[in-house]
Amino acid sequence: MVVLGAYPPEEMERRRQAIERCASPGSEIVLGIIDATVFRRSNSEVNALTAAPLVAAKAKEAEEAGIDAVVPFGTLDIGVELARHLVKIPVVGAAQSTFHLAATLSQRLGIISYERTSIPFTRKNARTWGVEHLVVSWQSIETPLVASAAEHAPMRERLLTCARQAIQDGAELIFPQGVTMVPVHYSAREIAQEIGVPVLDALAISIQTAELMVRTGLSHSPLTYPPVASL
Repeated sequence: MVVLGAYPPEEMERRRQAIERCASPGSEIVLGIIDATVFRRSNSEVNALTAAPLVAAKAKEAEEAGIDAVVPFGTLDIGVELARHLVKIPVVGAAQSTFHLAATLSQRLGIISYERTSIPFTRKNARTWGVEHLVVSWQSIETPLVASAAEHAPMRERLLTCARQAIQDGAELIFPQGVTMVPVHYSAREIAQEIGVPVLDALAISIQTAELMVRTGLSHSPLTYPPVASL
C-alpha cells in the first residue's frame, strides 16, 4: 500500500501513474487515501506531525487486510516511526531508504527541496539517520508544491540549476527530495543525463525497498519499535 493524502483529480492521476511505474512486475499496488493533504500547504514538519496518526492508522488497516508492506508517499516519511509500533509488516520511508542507498553510492550528497523552509526538517531527519555528514549541499527550487503543476517547464530549469550548483559545491550524487520533481514530472535518468551524476528516484527506491523486505522476510525490530495494540 502506498499511502497518500488528497490531491486534485489530475494531480492524483499523475501520482498514481508514477507509483505504478515504480513497482516491479508482479507487485500489486493499493492506494490508501488519508483525509489530509500536503499539496495545499507548504512542505514542513507540520505536515508530518499532523498527518502521522492518519498514516499509522492506514498502516494498521493495511496489515489487517493482508497487505505486505506500506510506503507513505513523499519524502516527509509521514507516520513511518509511529506506524512501526502498530504493525509487523514493513513500513518504508522514502527519504530514509533513499538516504541510506545514497550512502552506498557516494559520500558527497546534494539535496534539493521544494522550498528552503523544508530544509530544517530534512536536516533533522538526516541527523537522526546518521547521514547528515554526507550532505555537502542543500538547495531549493523555491517552487511551492501547489505551483508545480502550473510551472512545469520553469521547475525543470530550477531543478537543473540547483543540481549544477550542488555539483559545484562538491556533490557527486543528487537527491531531489520531492517526488513531484522526480519521478512525477521528470525521470531521474533524464536529469542525470543532463548533469552528469546519478540522480535518485525516492519513490522507486522506497517501493522497491519494500518489495525487497517482503521477499527477504525482513521488517523493523520489535525491540527498536516496541509494539502497541492501538493509538
